[in-house]
Amino acid sequence: MKKIFVSKNDGVAEVVDKIISEADTEITLVVPRDTLLDESISNFHLIKREADSAGKRISIESIDEKILTYAKASQLDAIHPILKKRKSASLSDIIPKDDDKEEREELKKEEIRISTSPFFNKTNKNKKAVEVDKKDDDEEDRFFKSRPEELPAETSKDKRKLFSYKKILWALSIIVIVVAGIFILNSFRESDITINFNAAPFNFEGRLLASAHVNSSNLSASSFPAEVFTEPKNLTQLFLASSRKNVSDKATGKITVYNAFSSQSQGLVATTRFVTPDGKIFRLDSSITVPGAQIKDGKIIPASIEASITADKAGPSYNLGPIEKLTVPGFKGSPKYEKFYGSLAKTSGGFIGERAFPTDKDIASAKTKITDALTASLNGDLALGNPNNFKIIDGASEIKVVRISVNKATDSNGNFSVFGEAERRAIGFKEEDLKNLLLAQAQNDNSGTIFKSLNLIYKNAKPDFVKGELNFTVVADGVLTQDFNVDDFKTQILGKSIKEVYSIIKELKGLKDAKATLWPTWLENLPTNPGRIKITVD
Repeated sequence: MKKIFVSKNDGVAEVVDKIISEADTEITLVVPRDTLLDESISNFHLIKREADSAGKRISIESIDEKILTYAKASQLDAIHPILKKRKSASLSDIIPKDDDKEEREELKKEEIRISTSPFFNKTNKNKKAVEVDKKDDDEEDRFFKSRPEELPAETSKDKRKLFSYKKILWALSIIVIVVAGIFILNSFRESDITINFNAAPFNFEGRLLASAHVNSSNLSASSFPAEVFTEPKNLTQLFLASSRKNVSDKATGKITVYNAFSSQSQGLVATTRFVTPDGKIFRLDSSITVPGAQIKDGKIIPASIEASITADKAGPSYNLGPIEKLTVPGFKGSPKYEKFYGSLAKTSGGFIGERAFPTDKDIASAKTKITDALTASLNGDLALGNPNNFKIIDGASEIKVVRISVNKATDSNGNFSVFGEAERRAIGFKEEDLKNLLLAQAQNDNSGTIFKSLNLIYKNAKPDFVKGELNFTVVADGVLTQDFNVDDFKTQILGKSIKEVYSIIKELKGLKDAKATLWPTWLENLPTNPGRIKITVD
């Protein structure tokens, strides 16, 4: 059993608080003389009631007989610390002798008043005080609730404090519930709106002009922007020669000519000779100018140029390389002889004997095949996709062969080579520009409309690549509907009542019918969050 020592200045509120805060269920209150508790027996009734509510069993220990009497009258165990036994005293224990009749009557009145107090436990069958009618108790309870000022001062103050705290807690709870409810409703409310607009057919057939010289659609001129595209392609292929003959071919290759002589450039004419260390001669195919050397920190840094050379004689013996230095015989006997030289990487093609040789028929066939290959390649590129999403209709492009050259020299397998170069020209346009032109035509009769669907067929294209123009016929078949911006409409109806939304929808131009729903159904206003509104347009 836990003992709690009560000070003389502890009021009933402090004592009750100590009881409730104590973990033990059996508690002994040690009460001294002249404490605030002995001012009224109601204090002990209150202690008893609150202890019972908290599930605590309370004993009162005191040397003050008045305290022990009040405790017993309140159905609390009373213990005298010196006698070490429970007191069985009642109010009559402290009644004066019979000859003091007046004081005895006063104590009886006090006993009756205590028994009828609202703090007194009316359900206790062992109480010694005088029982009063339950109806009277209820009347007194109601009187107490309506007039708390008639309670003992300290008890009434505690009661009012407790009542104020409860009111504040209730108010805060209601506020929290309301705010949470609003948040939940706003978080989960949603609206579903379906709007159907009237549709009208659209048909058109006529000649239009796509031009690279206009920047915007022009309804009166039936023209709109276009672009001219040029795509080059080159190709080299080998073809088998069908004839043979004796040939004498000279080796050819590339030579790098150096100037380590001075900062002055040096011209060399075609056929200028370059000699290998073993005496083989090669000649320049064309004239060149060797740039001047650089002079840095007093030192000469050679300059160079690359040129084509051909062997002076035919035969495989001139198939050489690499050779670090070839001299220029024309400079022999002068300071330039050692300062102008060539460096040879490789020469090839030197041959004497019988070898394959292409006939005129071989060459003509090769040219046709190279042309077909270039055309197929360019058309393949077209099939992969048009540039910048431009539309290139049938008949709006052409392929032109720029050059075909034949190298009649055959390799060891008897093949000769053909080089071909071609380009594809096309006039293209963006279908969006064409649709805008047709929409302008449609809006002459139906303003504020857009194409719900549109099918286009192109015919009779006639390109003019010099002028950059394409003339063609278009057949259009589509459906027109009302232009409607979902985002703007959604912004307009945010947070509005369902009745206001119906009124706004009714004012939409070209409206056929509509339906708007709101969930939860008892709400009147749409969500303020655009993401909670779904709009379907047909």
